[in-house]
Parts: sequence; C-alpha cells; structure tokens
Amino acid sequence: METAWLFDTLAVTLARIDFLDPELDAAPDTRERGVRLEIRPIESEHVGSVYASPTVTLQPAVCRIDLLESAPGAADRMHWHPTMQAGEPGDRTFDPDIPVDPLVWLDSHLEQVTKLLEHAGVEDTALHERSACEISDHRAEIVAAAGAGLEWARCPWPDVEHDGRGMAVLVSSQPQPFG
Repeated sequence: METAWLFDTLAVTLARIDFLDPELDAAPDTRERGVRLEIRPIESEHVGSVYASPTVTLQPAVCRIDLLESAPGAADRMHWHPTMQAGEPGDRTFDPDIPVDPLVWLDSHLEQVTKLLEHAGVEDTALHERSACEISDHRAEIVAAAGAGLEWARCPWPDVEHDGRGMAVLVSSQPQPFG
C-alpha cells in the first residue's frame, strides 16, 4: 500500500517496502524492509465545468528517501537518493545521521523541501515554493506515517515470495494495514 499527500505542484508518497535485489538473491542478507518516501511533481489538468473532477498525474520522483533495514531494528540500509533521472534512482547516499534517528532526519529534510529540489536539479524551484511550504506544514503527519511504517517493518518478518522485480508478495492472505 502506498499513501500520497497531494499539494499544488508536488506530492509526497510513502510506501512500505519489502525488497530483494534480484541481482543479489544468492548473497546473504539481501532482503530490505522499511519505508520509501518520494518527492514527486504533479501535473493537473482541469477539463470541463467548474464541477468536473481534474485529472491529477504523479510524475516520476525527483528525490527518494529509503528507511530500510536488513533485519528488524538494524537501521543498516537507510539511505537516500538525492537525484533521480526519469524515476530511476541515482547512487545511494548513506548519511550517518539517518540511522541515528531516521524520523528526526526525515523531519528536518521535509522542513526544507526547496533544498531537496535544488539538490535534485529541479530547474524552477520557485514554481514549487507553495507546495514546499505546505509539505513542511504537514511534515508531522508524514513523519508519523513513516514511523508507523518503520514499526511495521520491525515486526517479525513474514515469509514472502518475491516477484520478478524483487518486490515481496505476501504468502498469507491476511491484509497488511498501512497505518
């Protein structure tokens, strides 16, 4: 399940992740579990009357924060991708402050979304100034959802199968609520 906060020109998406890198599936400790937060531009199109529902399209992420672990509570795979090209992440950036307190780190970065956009190479950050302020205003809610996702990830890991991309597919038919 993925949750999205939609603002005027930007969205924040948060997904619970259970991932196995298919290129490393023979190596030990390749499973990663946690939460993935992305900053994504939005395109909106208003067609029809004032009463018509607009079309809102999430664009590929420009920045990604992965609060992932190789075992419950390990905090060893937490990183971020300051840049992304067409939705593909750049190299992992391991900031030593993330595993110390991932939610404080996340909160401080969501307070300064314009800096994240600049670092990601977004050309016209002024276009997103209002949305960046709104994200900052709603960061407590977003960080709380990330915290709930980390609690989920730190529970005993269920047996899963992984699809061709490496994403976990629950073997159990029990639904896993997000929050």
